[in-house]
Amino acid sequence: MRQTHAADGTRLAYRLFGPREGTPVALLDGISCDGFIFRDLEPWLAARARVLHVHYRGHGRSGLPRDPEACTLPYLAADLAALLERSGLGPAVLIAHSMGVQVALEAALRHPERVAGLVLMCGAHGRVLDTFKHTDLGRRLLPWLDRTARGGWREPLARAVRALLPTRMSYALAAWSEVKGDRLGQRDLMPYLEHFARMPLDLFTRTLTDAAERTSEAWLARVTAPTLVLAAEDDGFTPVHLSRALAAALPDARLEIVAGASHTGPLERPEAFRACVAAFLDELALATPTTSPRPPSLAESWRNARQIVPHY
Repeated sequence: MRQTHAADGTRLAYRLFGPREGTPVALLDGISCDGFIFRDLEPWLAARARVLHVHYRGHGRSGLPRDPEACTLPYLAADLAALLERSGLGPAVLIAHSMGVQVALEAALRHPERVAGLVLMCGAHGRVLDTFKHTDLGRRLLPWLDRTARGGWREPLARAVRALLPTRMSYALAAWSEVKGDRLGQRDLMPYLEHFARMPLDLFTRTLTDAAERTSEAWLARVTAPTLVLAAEDDGFTPVHLSRALAAALPDARLEIVAGASHTGPLERPEAFRACVAAFLDELALATPTTSPRPPSLAESWRNARQIVPHY
């Protein structure tokens, strides 16, 4: 991976790949992720467009911020905007998942000159723990978890997380509570669990606290970039009604709901998610022609997505 440094000296790791022609694409992960959700989308995009994928501060191969508090969403959006400029890329389509949706919206609000379009998958515009699994329990528990992650129990808790997360038991719990076990196997989810286990727990809780308290609801009318909001029908982390509200609040957005998918829908129904993204990019005339491998045509993309339920 390539390395650079943010304005405050934080080391950032990123990948830049794909043809140089056409409008570029930037991939934005959810919290505690370093790209696993884009596994099936990334190679297809790489045949069509220049792709930037940055690891957030404290995630993946990026370094920890020098200021422990400098891990909030505006910092992540600023890192993205700086990397787009430093890489010589024009306005990009931001393809975001989960918390990455909030980062994308921050970037669109704070750095609109860097954004050509938005694809917002399985995410909300703010206060994400208010409705997590259809309850506010996550929001009420987070202050305790944050205090524990920063206090005297920090190391014992971190050791427990490292020991328990990358296990068959954690996968079984995920398959029982959220992910589609018939579509997403243990090997598919393990990269996420292993990465999460390596993350500093206090950085995770600091970033999550900001995401849980921050909302862009009052400013969504200022986001003028064309937007595709992609929801998963059975997403318990970001219930569909949040995606409906987000699409309704944005001036130039449409909503697509993918059936038979959970919060990890891009891995459970890759053809369906890819079809939606393809149609959106084609409408914006952003796709770059390529010879090998040949991206599916628009008609082929929509045939692969028969279980998608359109909502405009």
